[in-house]
Amino acid sequence: MNEEKVNIEDSNLINPSTSEKSGYKLSESRGTIKEVEFEKDLHCCSDYEVTVGKMAAFTVDNQNRVFIADIDQVTVHVFSAEGNYLASLGRQGNGPGEYHALTPNTSMYIHPDRIYITDGFYQGRAHVYLLDDLSFSHTINLVADNKNDYAELKGYFPGRMYPLNEAKYLVAYQRSRFDYQDSESIIQYMIQDSTGTIVTGAILEQKDLVNSVYNPPNGGTRMTSFPFYGKSLLTVSDEDHLFAVHDSKEIKIDIYDTKGEHIRTFELPFGNKPLTRRGLIEHYQNHENLARLDQYEGENVALRMIREEQNLPEYWPALESIFNDDENRLWVSTIVEDFEIYEWWVLEETGELITRFEWPRDEPIEVVRNGYMYTRQTDEDTGLQQVVRYRIELNG
Repeated sequence: MNEEKVNIEDSNLINPSTSEKSGYKLSESRGTIKEVEFEKDLHCCSDYEVTVGKMAAFTVDNQNRVFIADIDQVTVHVFSAEGNYLASLGRQGNGPGEYHALTPNTSMYIHPDRIYITDGFYQGRAHVYLLDDLSFSHTINLVADNKNDYAELKGYFPGRMYPLNEAKYLVAYQRSRFDYQDSESIIQYMIQDSTGTIVTGAILEQKDLVNSVYNPPNGGTRMTSFPFYGKSLLTVSDEDHLFAVHDSKEIKIDIYDTKGEHIRTFELPFGNKPLTRRGLIEHYQNHENLARLDQYEGENVALRMIREEQNLPEYWPALESIFNDDENRLWVSTIVEDFEIYEWWVLEETGELITRFEWPRDEPIEVVRNGYMYTRQTDEDTGLQQVVRYRIELNG
């Protein structure tokens, strides 16, 4: 496919929820890039057999089957490429293949002929199912048997896990935010084998989220991690390359191998959106869901915290999220002037820009596989979330 320069002055967003074919113009030319279009292909997933409750995570395999972790029903629903219900994986319980809980922190990975589903409020284990017949294989204890041999892991617990080749796993160990509150903490990435044993010390370290602390008049402590302070990001390719963003304030991505050895770094220029206290307060006032931190403190807790913040940054971060697709391309969402959208950049693993497009923030892109893009969208009538599939068309 030949590439050509695209020079388009305007940036037009066509809402995919109202258009069967959505075209996204590039805001300006930044080198040799391609135009991209997305054609809506499928709404998934509910039928007469099952209605998905509150969705935790979802993923897609090479057959375009969709796997949805259901928080309410504590099971993983499986739908065919046509959106028909096939089966469920596991249920609530303590037995093999049963979940203590499925939560917003639950993660699911396809690698390569199995699906890994993390379980519990602190992701203490992962269940493995075979993709050929959807049968249960085994459970991995993510709290390593030899964790106490590593003094640096005292007070740390497993967070996300990433399946690697040769039956190994990358496990992110983190402290509870209530332990470190507004002090600094790090994420330590350890390699574990199929028995759950740590086989090497931390191969990579990243800073954890910055916490803001609020002490309400009626006592207690409230904490939140405001997005304007930035964060670290990580994604792992099928070739076991770790793509790490140590600070989302800039588009700077470091690549490591599973020994923690640095392979290369690439950086891309980006104009960060300026941040002011007045603009931040206005933004939170215009979004009720942001101003309400929890059901106990009522509205405007976030606004009170923002007014008291002593060291607000001058700019918003550059990056919100990053993940690999099945062709080892990087999909990166960037924070731009319009708070209703993210501008997504698709990159070769070398850092070369393939294309760039705008997409609504409230319809997050979560999986790209087999030439399709899968997003999470909320039905306006029922309030339930659904998975929507788009065919990707790269032109140029």
